[in-house]
Amino acid sequence: HFCPNSKECKPQIIGRIIHFVSRKAMNIEGLGNETIELLWQNGMLHDISDIYHLDPIQLSSLPRLGEKSATNILDGVRQSKEVPFERVLFALGIRYVGETTARYLASHFRTLDAIINASTEELAEAEEVGMKIAVAITEYFAEEDNRRIIEALRKAGLEFEVKDKVQTSNALAGK
Repeated sequence: HFCPNSKECKPQIIGRIIHFVSRKAMNIEGLGNETIELLWQNGMLHDISDIYHLDPIQLSSLPRLGEKSATNILDGVRQSKEVPFERVLFALGIRYVGETTARYLASHFRTLDAIINASTEELAEAEEVGMKIAVAITEYFAEEDNRRIIEALRKAGLEFEVKDKVQTSNALAGK
């Protein structure tokens, strides 16, 4: 069983934010469960995109947070913009899309736009993605709120495409 009220249910909202900042997802240092709850209670976080609009003065004025904590949080947020696409995809919290599935989706489609524009059948063709997961992905991107969040994250500068690794040497070529 799961709560379908994903837009207004406090545990759902906070849970999505906690998942987004977790080590295996965006790995944002300084944003633990208690801090996220504190930010939500003070109206500073409504969804995951708000993380990229946190105000240092507001942050440092909160109880249990000072200037040093605020600086650490904002440094973690800045560093999260370098997280590779497959982890960003996992961090979005799409139902049934775990780390492995996100990796396969990223390597198969290469960009978030390609995933968004893919049909359910095309999604199901990717390795580790069956019809159940493909439907969940299609439903996720069909929701206007999710599209708005994606655009806010895009403007914040998150990675939404696979970056090709640059070869620094071909010393091992042909071996």
